[in-house]
Amino acid sequence: MEAGYMLRDFLNLLRITGGGWIYAILILLRCPVDVLFRWTQASFLQRAFNALGQTDRVGLMDACLFFVIATLCSFLYNGTIWLIFAPFCVRMERKLRIKLYNKISTFSYEKVESLPHSEWLTRLNTDVQMPFSQPIHFPHAACSIVNISVSAIILWRLNPSVFGWVILFVVPHIFISQLLIARAMLELNKKSLEATAKNTGELTALITCADIAMLYDGQDYLMKRFEQSSLNLMKTKMKIIRRNSLSAAILPLFGLSGYLVLLIVSSSWIANGHFTFGDLSAAFQYRGGVLVGSLMLINSLISIQASMAGIRRLNKTMLKETEEQLYG
Repeated sequence: MEAGYMLRDFLNLLRITGGGWIYAILILLRCPVDVLFRWTQASFLQRAFNALGQTDRVGLMDACLFFVIATLCSFLYNGTIWLIFAPFCVRMERKLRIKLYNKISTFSYEKVESLPHSEWLTRLNTDVQMPFSQPIHFPHAACSIVNISVSAIILWRLNPSVFGWVILFVVPHIFISQLLIARAMLELNKKSLEATAKNTGELTALITCADIAMLYDGQDYLMKRFEQSSLNLMKTKMKIIRRNSLSAAILPLFGLSGYLVLLIVSSSWIANGHFTFGDLSAAFQYRGGVLVGSLMLINSLISIQASMAGIRRLNKTMLKETEEQLYG
């Protein structure tokens, strides 16, 4: 239900700014990049180690040549997509800021004064960056879903038993990350946005009310309010850093354990000739695709949920009716 509301709010914003179809096409073009690069690495390792095991020099050279050509093509394709996508997002953000400013300009004086000036500044500066300029957002969520799905399918076709062992370690990792990291990070990101908006408001008051503060000897009062809001913002940021550190500590625990168990289990398969070291190397790569894609999806959803407050404020502002619209 919540995901449906998030998608609806984002689509409303795309309808307001325009360019939704271009945005969707660029995301679709970006989705195969991670999967293709993962498949290139896995195929190279599988072919290279199998060639080494058979002392096949020609096969090894073919594998190396394949890796160089495939990596170069992937690099050029990915670079081309991002060279188009990044300027497009900048243009979308600029268009949204202009439309938002023009919309606010049509409001009556009473409506503008109904909110603090810092609130309008937050919408014009911070909120307009939420839909298109976040480091991790909708494009990364789409890419991670494709990466997880394709890596899991290839891993299953490679060896169902290996797939089972991978899932056995990946699922608890995701569950613990969601329980200890994701939920807390969502709340902390919301508090960080609120603290940033309040800090911006205190700074605005400190600058715009400087003359009045000097007249009534209130500089210390305004400065203390600004210092307190800055301290609260810093404390919130420190909590986010601690949660990120905890996430970084959990990753090696499950990641290394999964690798060790997979090595132990697959050793008997390799000894019996049912599995090769090249197949195991490829399985490690696809396991990485499932694990990294899952973590990226969690981080993307955290970022999206944290930014939805700003996106909803933008929708609320853009869809407000002006007095001219109400009374003609």
